[in-house]
Amino acid sequence: MRPSRKWLRYRPAIGLVIDQQQLAMSVVATTPLGRREIAHDLQECTGESIEATLKRMLQPWLPPPRAKGRVRQPWVQIGLPESRIFQATVPITPANRNSPPQNFFLEAVQSTNLRAEDRIIDLLKIESNKQPLACLSACSRAVIVDLAEMLGRLETRVAVIEPAAVGLLRAAVLGSPPPRGSKLSLRFFLGPRQAIGIEVAGLQPLFWHAFDLSQGGETASILAAYSTLWMLGRHSRLSAPIDTVFIHGRSELKLAIDQEAFQKRTGARLVRSSSPDFDLPSAALGVALNNPLAEADGPNLARELRPEVPIREIFPWADLVFQGALAGGVSLLLCGVATDVDTRFKSARAETAAFSWLKNQDQGKLDAEKRSLEERIRVLEAFQQTRIGWSGQFRTIAADTPATTIITSLTGEGEFEVPGKGSQAKPKTQLIVNFATPLTEDGAMPGEIDAFISALRAEASILRYFPNIEVSGLRTGSAANSTGKVAQYSVVCLPKTEAVKGAKPR
Repeated sequence: MRPSRKWLRYRPAIGLVIDQQQLAMSVVATTPLGRREIAHDLQECTGESIEATLKRMLQPWLPPPRAKGRVRQPWVQIGLPESRIFQATVPITPANRNSPPQNFFLEAVQSTNLRAEDRIIDLLKIESNKQPLACLSACSRAVIVDLAEMLGRLETRVAVIEPAAVGLLRAAVLGSPPPRGSKLSLRFFLGPRQAIGIEVAGLQPLFWHAFDLSQGGETASILAAYSTLWMLGRHSRLSAPIDTVFIHGRSELKLAIDQEAFQKRTGARLVRSSSPDFDLPSAALGVALNNPLAEADGPNLARELRPEVPIREIFPWADLVFQGALAGGVSLLLCGVATDVDTRFKSARAETAAFSWLKNQDQGKLDAEKRSLEERIRVLEAFQQTRIGWSGQFRTIAADTPATTIITSLTGEGEFEVPGKGSQAKPKTQLIVNFATPLTEDGAMPGEIDAFISALRAEASILRYFPNIEVSGLRTGSAANSTGKVAQYSVVCLPKTEAVKGAKPR
């Protein structure tokens, strides 16, 4: 597949899997949707050399020649089939704890006819369930050197050479990560006629075992490979049980054992996944997903042959742009807040400039003056709460008084209460208004008296202080300013808790 010209791609990584008869390539780049495969290719080596086939596959990804200056060669990541790489996991004991990789290799192969000097050995030390392990990967030095020289002639640089099985595992973990808390798991990758099983501690491969798949006997082959990998783990002193078994590829294949029966037989949970298959393109995708320039934590047989990595090629430019934009936005926000605070500070300073005499005042004296003012305010608030608005009361009564009725006298009393001093008796509060209303021609009581009293009892301003409004002393007589007979009576307004003795409600 030829690459399309899209600018939203960042740092493409080229992954190659080189077999005797086939070459697979996968290109992975950072896109707005994350790390994605943007191109892949599969070529047969028929009638031409591996170098010529590789040159044709890599040509679209090589930079154009420059008139001046040195062309930056792209990095490539190589995966070799499991048949060309020796892999083993050896338990670390007090006897071999400080041994070099060559000694671990000879201990793993248990042969005296091999020379460790003729091989490139990569050693990773890990710990699984408190058991230290040495994970070995070894390949003929001539094979690795020839690959590095060939890719150098193709104007590329080798970043990593790893087993293709590791890339296959990386591609599988991308779509089906291990369960949380999983310590030891198996992953089987199925092809048309062959398969491979990998024992994994967390995300680190420990062993792999390639086997044939006979038609109709796929389930028996998988169970036999399970037993082989289990025995390899016990030989390396792995005490943790296998908790999960993943089977990838061949989604159309129906196993002769269901999940419940498989868990009852092995004690592990069975998980089916449709991808990746056991083929070179899937392994090439996993190899391209590796990041050996920044994270050198996996097996790498080209570690000693890899050229020096310039800092500009591993510097996280995209992260720098994102973090810079984020920091710039936050800085603008903080600048706006600082400007607002400075404006308010200047306004407050201008207001306090009128009280320059406060500069030389003692803080203790100011606090004492503050407490004195607060005490005065409390006294004034208490006075305000107990004070009766007499003028408002009189205006309301005068407005409700009928036109023919005159006020002969009024008396208002409201004693001031001093909290905590003197007698505990409640101060006297009352309002007494005397009225005179002319009688009718036949000497009967006028009807406007009842309407007048009802209007007073509906006034909220009076009821606020005097909820009890009653009439007393109703009598007939003559008034000084009236020629006829009048009805004389008193309206007594009292607080809620008091009542007029002998008063008669109207």
